Amino acid sequence: MRQKPRKTTRRAATASGEARLGALTIRIDFGAYGYLGPGKITLMELISKHGSISAAGKEMGMSYRRAWLLVDEINHIFREPLVETQMGGSGGGGARLTRLGRDVVGRYRAIEGAAATATAADLRALRASLPERPLA
Repeated sequence: MRQKPRKTTRRAATASGEARLGALTIRIDFGAYGYLGPGKITLMELISKHGSISAAGKEMGMSYRRAWLLVDEINHIFREPLVETQMGGSGGGGARLTRLGRDVVGRYRAIEGAAATATAADLRALRASLPERPLA
């Protein structure tokens, strides 16, 4: 299930203090295979941290169902799954990143860091050109 990225309105950005942020966001689009962006990568990092899809989703403010659907999407992008799950039982279930999953997260963060370094001066210049307040 591919979903469009959520759009942030100017009013919401102003209310949250992001009006002059000018942040760079990386989304890697694999065409028909799907895409990876900051949300899916953060979900994977939280799954690694908590060992649980439910806990990771909860920390991101999403339902277990939404988190599970995203994990299913993530697992169908590459030849091998990025997240392994274990069925619940008396000890409970769990989830963890596969070796490929850890590699994908690391490579995404490396791309993100390299892009931030490469664009830092241009982003500063663009931010400096913004008006004090967003135009109505």
